[in-house]
Amino acid sequence: MLNFKPISLESLDEIKEYLPCKNNRTCDSTVGTLFMWREFYKSEYTIYNETLFMKVQIFNGKTSFTLPVGKRPMEEGLQTLVEYTDQMNMPLTFCAIPEEALEPIKVFFKNKVEFQFDRDMSDYLYLSEDLSQLKGRRYSGQRNHMNKFKKLYPDYQYIRMNKDNLDRVIDFYDDFSKNMVKAMETAIEENKRTEEILPLIGDIGLFGGFIEVDGEIIALSVGEIINDTLYVHIEKALKEYPGSYQMIMNEFAKDSVNDSVLYINREDDAGDLGLRTSKLSYHPHKLLDKYYIKVISN
Repeated sequence: MLNFKPISLESLDEIKEYLPCKNNRTCDSTVGTLFMWREFYKSEYTIYNETLFMKVQIFNGKTSFTLPVGKRPMEEGLQTLVEYTDQMNMPLTFCAIPEEALEPIKVFFKNKVEFQFDRDMSDYLYLSEDLSQLKGRRYSGQRNHMNKFKKLYPDYQYIRMNKDNLDRVIDFYDDFSKNMVKAMETAIEENKRTEEILPLIGDIGLFGGFIEVDGEIIALSVGEIINDTLYVHIEKALKEYPGSYQMIMNEFAKDSVNDSVLYINREDDAGDLGLRTSKLSYHPHKLLDKYYIKVISN
């Protein structure tokens, strides 16, 4: 019935067709997330009955499924997974399930499910107007950092990534990554996949921009837009330039959003307390909580 295969660069065009069908704003069903983390989670996919199915390995190699995404009702996708796991004689578990899908899943499985919430995986969703304009007293701290940057580097430039400047972007990140403290396994994987994905900017639906000071790149950001949301997958800056992180966040937001892009998803904090403090300081519109689900009986 379901014939899963690994995600590859060549498969992204097929996968991308189904991503706008998702009815949530979590980052898990995006090109950037799927491609960057495909090897870390041993991600596989298949298309069946106009629906995208994904399975990954988490919790010491145990197989889990993400929410089916497609043109058919979600319940049909759930039933397909019930039949597949029965056929394979394996338990049915889900990961990264958005909060709005909990009730339909409970109803479908007649409450024979167990839920587990992981705050570390909650996405930070912001209003695009907030991050592109930074108005009001609550953003005075960010504006102060940016004003200092502009005073120190009045001739800075924000430049969109394109095929003519990607070599410079890649060289910058190569130098940047050599000085990174790679304590967490996920940080090591992110570094590796960022190096892989930068040469593909413009080819797989991702776009980016960078800030230049005196002819040198000092910050960059990469994302994609699906429906009404900008997803920021990569954001790096040299801390020796005060205000560089605030600047690249704001410049990328201003350049990327339009009247149809209402939200910005800056993904999760992976349990990093410093990153959590930073993301909360931008006053998220909402935290997009996600859950692990175990079906007690198929």
